[in-house]
Amino acid sequence: MEKPSAISIKQLNKSYRESDQQHVIFSDLDMQVSRGEFIVLLGRSGSGKSTFLNLISGIDPPDSGKIIINGTDISALSEQDRTLFRRHHIGIVFQAYNLIPTLTVAENLLLPLELIKRLTRKDRDDVAELLDKLKLSGRLDSYPDCLSGGEQQRVAIARALIHDPSVILADEPTGNLDLDTAGQVLELLDILVKKAGKTMIMATHSQEVIGQADRVYSIKNQSLQRE
Repeated sequence: MEKPSAISIKQLNKSYRESDQQHVIFSDLDMQVSRGEFIVLLGRSGSGKSTFLNLISGIDPPDSGKIIINGTDISALSEQDRTLFRRHHIGIVFQAYNLIPTLTVAENLLLPLELIKRLTRKDRDDVAELLDKLKLSGRLDSYPDCLSGGEQQRVAIARALIHDPSVILADEPTGNLDLDTAGQVLELLDILVKKAGKTMIMATHSQEVIGQADRVYSIKNQSLQRE
């Protein structure tokens, strides 16, 4: 039995203007991603991997076409409504961590819940439990600049998961890490995301990830081509 779609992309077009030239990134792109599927995106720097993730997250709107996530056409939403949708349904793991330096680890993790007005006392317990799974139980009150790169990325993963989103987008999550630390982070993503049945799309250069993916795509000729 075929799994229902988590993400449905139809006739997607995206381009940008630089000086007096129009650069086409995607042309009439169609794609279906099933619930619980793990998709890997490959491609050289500047090929459009981050743009693709920004389109799915609603950070950037397409020029035309539809992006439907769990039945909602986010391409038809206003910028404010796309932001609200993203806060509730999508978790994003960035290469640069993007932790707020003036907030503790616990405060960074609770912020997404505060933004959607869903913060409870139980959530504070959940933060401690999640950090324990990530082997960061002693870092609850630490500030980001006191953490190693691997620890910061694990906190960033926890922040992306804390509001229990159905879709996880990861943009080069191991790009700033050494090989051993990168392997640990990928293992955590596999345990916390894939095995939890969440849908994940990861842009990466890492060859280690490819064997874990359900499907692997490269961005070529303004489209996604399966490897």
